[in-house]
Amino acid sequence: MAAAKSKAAPPGSIKRNIGLLALGVPLLFLFLPTVVFLGIALLPTFVALVVDRSVKRYGGMTVGGLNFAGAVPYLLNLWTGDHSVPEVLNILSDVFALMTIFGSAAAGWMIFAATPAVVTTVLTLTSSRRLAALRSRQKELVEEWGTEVTKSAEDDFDAPPPPGKPR
Repeated sequence: MAAAKSKAAPPGSIKRNIGLLALGVPLLFLFLPTVVFLGIALLPTFVALVVDRSVKRYGGMTVGGLNFAGAVPYLLNLWTGDHSVPEVLNILSDVFALMTIFGSAAAGWMIFAATPAVVTTVLTLTSSRRLAALRSRQKELVEEWGTEVTKSAEDDFDAPPPPGKPR
């Protein structure tokens, strides 16, 4: 049986781009208040995506997540109330709304900036505790077996080589 050919246009083709444009432009005008609101409210997210040069864009994801979380209550008010551009301007002219939206983005920046230091501290403390436990165990083994257990394998030239390893 012959393999069935897909009817979908490949990504990047002119047919697909025209189709997306034909769908996108009417939706843009239909949801214009939402697009205007999100375009202004999510400016810190766009900045974070441009500034963050890491491969996985953790800065953009952290700032964007909290920025969007700060914008959601006002977006829901827009959707359930008067979905118009003047209402968007009313929301964006409210100082408390802007403080909520941009303050949550600032919290995202703070989390993004503080996380490496917190992780480094936790890993340092964990490894130092593990090192102390291993040294304590090593001391117990030396007391039980003597100082011969502290010798490394390379220091012992009289010992036969391990199986499969030439001398």
